[in-house]
Amino acid sequence: MAALVPYHRPAPPVFQWSIIAALQLIRERRNLHEQFDRLANRDHNRAWTVIANRVFAATGFAATPQQCRTKWHALKRGYENLIRIMEGNEDNFPIESPNSFDRACFGEMNDEFWMVTGK
Repeated sequence: MAALVPYHRPAPPVFQWSIIAALQLIRERRNLHEQFDRLANRDHNRAWTVIANRVFAATGFAATPQQCRTKWHALKRGYENLIRIMEGNEDNFPIESPNSFDRACFGEMNDEFWMVTGK
């Protein structure tokens, strides 16, 4: 008689952003920049929820508001890293090898809209 093999539930799929969803995230963040600019950081949750919903509506990619916020900050770090690489890194910040998201999203972020303030 053959031995029974115990069932092990497969691991959940790894959450991974697509380039299309990341580009849409940047566009949606740009569209709501004025809200981020005028609201205190503690009040940004509603804007991130709107962004997550819009990314889903445009791409079918489901991400939570926190995942959108985290990805946005990663995209900014990647953009800033690429700028340091291209401009010579005079301040000697640590530099990392750019990833595919950094390269693919660079053009969408090169206007540095998040630096513009109405205050």
